Amino acid sequence: MLKWGKLEISWGFPALAAVALLAGAGGALPIAALCALSHEAGHLLALRLARAKVERVRLTAFGAEIQADTRYLPYPQEILCTLAGPAVNLILAVLLARLAGNDLAAGVNLTLGVFNLLPIPALDGGRVLYLLVSWGWDPMAADRVCRWVGLCCALLLTAAALAVTVRYHAGLFLLMGAAGTLLPQIGSRQYN
Repeated sequence: MLKWGKLEISWGFPALAAVALLAGAGGALPIAALCALSHEAGHLLALRLARAKVERVRLTAFGAEIQADTRYLPYPQEILCTLAGPAVNLILAVLLARLAGNDLAAGVNLTLGVFNLLPIPALDGGRVLYLLVSWGWDPMAADRVCRWVGLCCALLLTAAALAVTVRYHAGLFLLMGAAGTLLPQIGSRQYN
């Protein structure tokens, strides 16, 4: 693990980049990195505006994790901070497609924004689901709901990615990403 101030980079991050380069994704890799950076910048800007202290930003094989002290944020404000990343991607997708005509960057932003809205606990959509259920009922109910919804969504996503990979002999990175959402769901606590 590499550390530089509040930034931590796990060994999985450069390993995934190397695999992507070896698989021939070198042309799209800088665009994907800029889209991911824009996504995280959206979260960081929203957290800064909410005056939440960012404690750590960690880059892993499955993306970035921002650890911030959000204990004192009201639910609506924390939800907005969570949605800020996907919102940046979706806005950039529209702008890049309409104004710049850059279909690759627009597509990567669209994919990243929509993917992160899935209600899977490790993703922004899962966090929003947790916050909404916690706000409406209680955190224990939110935990149960999120585990079940996350498992179902991760299973469906992995099955769809496997079907695409088998049918079109492509989509290995999609399958890896889907499996990356499923593995934590399987390894988490018992479902009750």
